[in-house]
Amino acid sequence: MRKEYLDTPKFEIIEAVLENSLYGFLGSIIVVFISNEIDMAVLIGYLVYYFYVGKVINRPKYVTSIGKFILFPVPTALGAFTGYKLAGLLASWIA
Repeated sequence: MRKEYLDTPKFEIIEAVLENSLYGFLGSIIVVFISNEIDMAVLIGYLVYYFYVGKVINRPKYVTSIGKFILFPVPTALGAFTGYKLAGLLASWIA
Protein backbone atom coordinates (compact mmCIF):
# COMPACT_ATOMS: atom_id res chain seq x y z
CA MET A 1 0.00 0.00 0.00
CA ARG A 2 2.91 2.34 0.67
CA LYS A 3 4.15 1.94 -2.90
CA GLU A 4 0.65 2.67 -4.24
CA TYR A 5 0.53 5.82 -2.13
CA LEU A 6 3.91 6.99 -3.38
CA ASP A 7 3.00 6.19 -7.01
CA THR A 8 -0.34 8.01 -6.88
CA PRO A 9 -0.28 11.71 -7.77
CA LYS A 10 -1.05 13.83 -4.68
CA PHE A 11 -3.80 15.69 -6.54
CA GLU A 12 -5.66 12.38 -7.10
CA ILE A 13 -5.41 11.54 -3.41
CA ILE A 14 -6.70 14.96 -2.34
CA GLU A 15 -9.50 14.82 -4.91
CA ALA A 16 -10.55 11.34 -3.75
CA VAL A 17 -10.53 12.37 -0.09
CA LEU A 18 -12.65 15.46 -0.79
CA GLU A 19 -15.12 13.61 -3.05
CA ASN A 20 -15.60 10.77 -0.59
CA SER A 21 -15.93 13.11 2.38
CA LEU A 22 -18.64 15.05 0.56
CA TYR A 23 -20.37 11.79 -0.39
CA GLY A 24 -20.48 10.70 3.25
CA PHE A 25 -21.51 14.16 4.42
CA LEU A 26 -24.44 14.39 2.01
CA GLY A 27 -25.65 10.91 2.85
CA SER A 28 -25.68 11.52 6.59
CA ILE A 29 -27.38 14.91 6.69
CA ILE A 30 -30.53 13.38 5.23
CA VAL A 31 -30.94 11.08 8.24
CA VAL A 32 -30.70 13.98 10.68
CA PHE A 33 -33.19 16.07 8.72
CA ILE A 34 -35.62 13.13 8.55
CA SER A 35 -35.36 12.53 12.30
CA ASN A 36 -36.05 16.23 12.90
CA GLU A 37 -38.93 16.17 10.38
CA ILE A 38 -37.65 19.14 8.38
CA ASP A 39 -39.28 18.25 5.09
CA MET A 40 -37.78 20.97 2.90
CA ALA A 41 -34.27 20.17 4.13
CA VAL A 42 -34.92 16.46 3.45
CA LEU A 43 -36.02 17.22 -0.11
CA ILE A 44 -33.04 19.48 -0.79
CA GLY A 45 -30.71 16.95 0.83
CA TYR A 46 -32.04 14.14 -1.36
CA LEU A 47 -31.74 16.24 -4.50
CA VAL A 48 -28.15 17.25 -3.81
CA TYR A 49 -27.24 13.72 -2.68
CA TYR A 50 -28.63 11.97 -5.75
CA PHE A 51 -27.10 14.48 -8.14
CA TYR A 52 -23.78 13.78 -6.47
CA VAL A 53 -24.32 10.01 -6.48
CA GLY A 54 -24.43 10.27 -10.28
CA LYS A 55 -20.90 11.65 -10.17
CA VAL A 56 -19.69 9.00 -7.71
CA ILE A 57 -21.20 6.09 -9.65
CA ASN A 58 -19.77 7.26 -12.97
CA ARG A 59 -16.18 7.74 -11.81
CA PRO A 60 -13.52 5.07 -12.31
CA LYS A 61 -13.71 2.30 -9.73
CA TYR A 62 -11.04 1.87 -7.08
CA VAL A 63 -8.84 -1.07 -8.01
CA THR A 64 -5.87 -0.54 -5.70
CA SER A 65 -5.62 -1.42 -2.03
CA ILE A 66 -5.15 2.22 -1.06
CA GLY A 67 -8.36 3.13 -2.87
CA LYS A 68 -10.41 0.25 -1.45
CA PHE A 69 -9.15 0.39 2.11
CA ILE A 70 -8.15 4.03 2.69
CA LEU A 71 -9.37 6.55 0.10
CA PHE A 72 -12.99 5.40 0.00
CA PRO A 73 -13.97 4.23 3.50
CA VAL A 74 -12.00 6.60 5.73
CA PRO A 75 -12.97 9.96 4.16
CA THR A 76 -16.53 8.74 3.58
CA ALA A 77 -16.93 7.80 7.25
CA LEU A 78 -15.37 11.07 8.40
CA GLY A 79 -17.62 13.04 6.06
CA ALA A 80 -20.67 11.15 7.29
CA PHE A 81 -19.80 11.84 10.92
CA THR A 82 -19.21 15.52 10.15
CA GLY A 83 -22.54 15.67 8.32
CA TYR A 84 -24.29 14.05 11.26
CA LYS A 85 -22.86 16.65 13.65
CA LEU A 86 -23.31 19.71 11.43
CA ALA A 87 -26.79 18.72 10.29
CA GLY A 88 -27.90 18.73 13.92
CA LEU A 89 -26.76 22.35 14.23
CA LEU A 90 -28.35 23.23 10.90
CA ALA A 91 -31.60 21.56 11.96
CA SER A 92 -31.73 23.63 15.15
CA TRP A 93 -31.33 26.82 13.08
CA ILE A 94 -33.99 25.79 10.55
CA ALA A 95 -36.64 24.48 12.95
